[in-house]
Amino acid sequence: MALIDAFNTSALSETQKRDLNLLPTEASVTKRGIQGDVLIEPKPNPIKRKGSKLIQGTNNADITIGTDQPGEIGSGYGSQTGAGAIDLVAGRMSSDIRTQIENKRGLKSTPLYVDNNLSLDASRITIAQKTDVDANFALADGMSGDTKAKAAIALKSDSIRIMSRDGGVKILTRTDKTNSLGSKSISIPRIEMIAGNQDRNIQPSTKSSKNNVVVRDVLNRLDELNSSLDSFITSQIEFNNQVASHTHSSPMLMSVGTAAGGGPGMINGGKVLPSGGLMSGGSKVYGMEMISKFDSIINKLKVSILQLNGTEVFGEKQSGSKSTFTT
Repeated sequence: MALIDAFNTSALSETQKRDLNLLPTEASVTKRGIQGDVLIEPKPNPIKRKGSKLIQGTNNADITIGTDQPGEIGSGYGSQTGAGAIDLVAGRMSSDIRTQIENKRGLKSTPLYVDNNLSLDASRITIAQKTDVDANFALADGMSGDTKAKAAIALKSDSIRIMSRDGGVKILTRTDKTNSLGSKSISIPRIEMIAGNQDRNIQPSTKSSKNNVVVRDVLNRLDELNSSLDSFITSQIEFNNQVASHTHSSPMLMSVGTAAGGGPGMINGGKVLPSGGLMSGGSKVYGMEMISKFDSIINKLKVSILQLNGTEVFGEKQSGSKSTFTT
């Protein structure tokens, strides 16, 4: 950020500088704005229009009551009826304050008079009955487009704050059935927030309540999927246990038992022993299966906690603001 002198009189006319320097010390102090005294400082001379009333302060702040004139005389709808305007300005030509123009030889200067400059003037509130507010301030079209010949209020400064002590802050559109010209309002105008005056990637805002419905649906599907996986793991564990401990009747063992006089079930009940390889492999897989079973239970619990924390109004991870609401 560029630094500037807190007390800068470099743009004063030579006559003003001389008069200020010639003042006695006591009088000079009183011209520096100390403790509410008059402050002598450079200030542009706004061009006065015959059809407007100009109320000027002593320190580069003024109010113009007249017709629409966003720039030089003749701009805007000032020559039309129904174009009344109030223009409040503090800091005309703030970044380039000049009060006079030097001639080519630099021997003599003439006073400099300025028109409205929506780029260089420091702070402005414009209240207009009819104006091209977007074009005047070179605003991005956004989704609302370039408003033409309509009543508008524009605020511009380095910083703008809107404060409410009690009762909240509301930004509303289409509060009446007709506009200021009596035309019927057909659609509901949008509310747009455009950072950097760039509208290339403008998108609709997300509404928390509807977003939470979608998130709940997704989490419910995840919960159902987790339940299906848990059921599959349980069934697979049962199946693997059956395979690992599988045994079946053996005609050969039954025949040997019968021949020995002990009957078909004499030797191991007439059945083969479980496969050693299957039992060894089954014991290894069983450990992994139980870990998967435990993970599915934990994931199911995590999904339930996430649903409470992320989609309910009391949740600490709930995306919705507790102080800002939108339609």
